[in-house]
Amino acid sequence: MNMRHFIAPDSTRVVFDLTEPPVYETAQEDNVLTILLKQTTCTESVPKETKLRKSGIETITITTMKNGDVRVQMKLKRDTDTHVNVFNLKPFQDRPDRLVIDVELPEVSRKETNLREQAKVLKKKKIIILDPGHGGDDPGAVGGGGTYEKDVVLAISRHIKKLLDRHGLFQTYMTRDGDYYVSFDKRLRIAREYGADLFISIHADAAKNREARGSSVYCLSTGETSSVAAKTLAQSENLADIVGGVQKTDTAADVTNPILVNMYRTNTINISKNFGMTVLGELEQVGELKFKKIQEAPFIVLKMAEIPSVLIETAFISNAEEEKKLRQPVFREEIATAVARAVIKFFASSPSDSEQDEWEEKSFLYYTVEKGDTLTNIAARFGLSLQTLLQDNDLNLHAPLHIGRKLKIEINELSVKEIKVSESPLRKSGTEKSPGTETKSKGTHTAPRYYTVEKGDTLIKIAERFGVTVQNLLEENKLRKEDPLYVGKRLKINTKGKETWGNTPGNHSSGKTGATKPPLTPESTKGAKKKVSYYTVERGDSLTKIAERFGVTVKELLDGNGMKASDPLHVGRRLKIEKEELPAKVLSNPKRSSGKPGEKQKVIYKTYQVKKGDRLLDIAQKHGVSVSALLRTNNMKLDDPLHVGRILRIGPVDTP
Repeated sequence: MNMRHFIAPDSTRVVFDLTEPPVYETAQEDNVLTILLKQTTCTESVPKETKLRKSGIETITITTMKNGDVRVQMKLKRDTDTHVNVFNLKPFQDRPDRLVIDVELPEVSRKETNLREQAKVLKKKKIIILDPGHGGDDPGAVGGGGTYEKDVVLAISRHIKKLLDRHGLFQTYMTRDGDYYVSFDKRLRIAREYGADLFISIHADAAKNREARGSSVYCLSTGETSSVAAKTLAQSENLADIVGGVQKTDTAADVTNPILVNMYRTNTINISKNFGMTVLGELEQVGELKFKKIQEAPFIVLKMAEIPSVLIETAFISNAEEEKKLRQPVFREEIATAVARAVIKFFASSPSDSEQDEWEEKSFLYYTVEKGDTLTNIAARFGLSLQTLLQDNDLNLHAPLHIGRKLKIEINELSVKEIKVSESPLRKSGTEKSPGTETKSKGTHTAPRYYTVEKGDTLIKIAERFGVTVQNLLEENKLRKEDPLYVGKRLKINTKGKETWGNTPGNHSSGKTGATKPPLTPESTKGAKKKVSYYTVERGDSLTKIAERFGVTVKELLDGNGMKASDPLHVGRRLKIEKEELPAKVLSNPKRSSGKPGEKQKVIYKTYQVKKGDRLLDIAQKHGVSVSALLRTNNMKLDDPLHVGRILRIGPVDTP
């Protein structure tokens, strides 16, 4: 007889492995549970006394009796509401006969349910549920080197949670955060009680073919599976409750009812597929893919009508090379980062019901420059950093600011209010219109144009590119915000009454309709130098990513390399990067001065020292900047650690 135990927040499970079906008697007096196993031999490795002092059990004492019986005594915690369940399990796969003692804490379970339901009612952020597969008595797949799937997927899930929590715009919870098994029924219940916006089950694959390798993503199928491999995997994963020692219940049986399965909404599955494709795109940057398309199969753990859900097989633990990688924290963190980025991109590309949601990819309002405006004043008025305003509008700090120019303003709570105030009749009646701010005549008409969706596109990116709103795109194309955006789809772009400021594809310098950026005067670029460097395109690169990395615009990349926006970006291509370097501290800006020739303007950064408990979102909100601006200013990535004591630059701010 061998003994193992697994401790969960609301229960403790003790398992005895036996060589034959057990014959036993149970008795409970006060807080002591006694189990008498008839004619049983206890191995030397089993300790005579085990102190737990957690989840309802104080100690477990094992005594071998002279008649060959073994007595197990469990001292339960006093003044604690406990529910004890003792049952045996028949041999299954490589598992022997087992005697299981579950000590459950109903009060703790009720409190956890109340907390989850409270989080659902009070939620202000997107709620993500991470589900590390297997656990406890179910190790999942086991690698040739002895690596347990349950351990590596728990480590990966914890890192995903850390990244998303640090982002500040998500509330992330896990179905388990230790080595214990959670039934399918409870995993789904946890997601529902939280009111999850997304459910992600993390696993590591295995196959008889030890050469099989790569990541894959699965979603629920209510009909045929997408492949034999997907069907086999689903059948294997769906046995986890039996391996984990879950007693059969009516609820578990109902989950697999084919009538119920057919009731699951097609819409939820489509959203799951859309997110799954985003995950595949990110995982491809980390390693190989087993399947380049979403696979479908009837996974029990994904059967939720109202919650988009995917199951991610991170790598093949049965492959010696990938098992070695899964044991390495660096690789696990790369996988976790890929999944976290997919979550961020997915929600950034889906318009929120609230204009106050702050994503890495923003929606924009537009503001027309008036007499007396400065970039500093506009940034402060709309709750933006000066740097964010400059970057969103592709401006230099020393560029002239013409009356009548339209500026893109990232949507936030303050900017929405200010835009509404600036457009109100009361404000307009008290202010005489400045030259260049007259509205277009009612007869003006701009013919709609069309755009074909490319890989990596989102509605927000397309809307930003053409200077329209996401809502306008949805209405013009009769789309809903939850509809998937397929590559190759033709979108109608109606820019009637809007100026695109030359940022439409293929309109970089052709002089087509739409205002262009004011040219820099020789005086304004005095002292500027061009720094030329070269970059070789790598797998997964895009012009946007390269431009952001080197602090240039996509247009400058295209012009500098004689390219068009529609040209393919081949791996290995050498790109010329021309970046304008200005004097470090002082910039000349005669056009924006108060009329004094040669007036100087200093570039000043505020600094902030990171304190314990700080998050990027908290720091950004405290200083009135966006998270994306904070990252760009400090040359950081979203997943970079935020060490206590680090000095962050905030700004720049310009001083007259």
